[in-house]
Amino acid sequence: MRAIIGFLVDLWVDSFNSDAAGLAFERLRKLREKILNWFKRHGRRFPWREEVGWYGVLVAEFMLIRTRSEVAEKLFEEFIRIYPKPELICSSNPEDVTKYFRKIGLPTRAKRLIDTVCTILSEYSGEVPCDYRKLRELPGVGDYIARVLLSRVCGKHYAFVDSNIIRVLSRFSGKLLSTMEAAQILEKAFTSEDLTTINVALLDLGSLVCKPKKPYCLECPINELCQYYVTSQTSFQYFN
Repeated sequence: MRAIIGFLVDLWVDSFNSDAAGLAFERLRKLREKILNWFKRHGRRFPWREEVGWYGVLVAEFMLIRTRSEVAEKLFEEFIRIYPKPELICSSNPEDVTKYFRKIGLPTRAKRLIDTVCTILSEYSGEVPCDYRKLRELPGVGDYIARVLLSRVCGKHYAFVDSNIIRVLSRFSGKLLSTMEAAQILEKAFTSEDLTTINVALLDLGSLVCKPKKPYCLECPINELCQYYVTSQTSFQYFN
């Protein structure tokens, strides 16, 4: 707990006393309770959030890059019906695989997916390397996808942060956060048991409620804890 409070002291306010630091930690504890309850009722249900293994997670993440989840969902289901196992991608004509990614306007993703899947099969015996550096060496795997795999497939204590999460946590804290700062807050504030679920819940909150231009603050489960809402949205220029 001291480490978490110390981090919040350094990150949020230059001159926090111990009482204020404790209040900051209490806000995160309440955030956990409220966001998990909200997620149980309103969280989105996508096929890649089920037990789909490393292959399903990887296919979904390649499809989700700059693509709306609802669009990716239809493509994912169609793709997995044709290629239910990773070996099928590597033994198929690359053009047959590519045509699915043309539907979302980014066919170059197909080659990166093929290269990544085939590398995992050939160099790692069909098991995802649960090491950040090795994951980043795979074709097309950047920081975000590496963290998703480490969290969801390997069960490691990694947060994966996109623009939705940055926006939610920046508004919540009243400070414009970087990707790394947002990831560190999640990793330090929440246990391994909760981290992945809270991570996904924040993704959904940012997508459904805490929208860039016109957030539905009155519907937000954490509005009473949120600096953006408490200050009537007048003090911050970002968080869009």
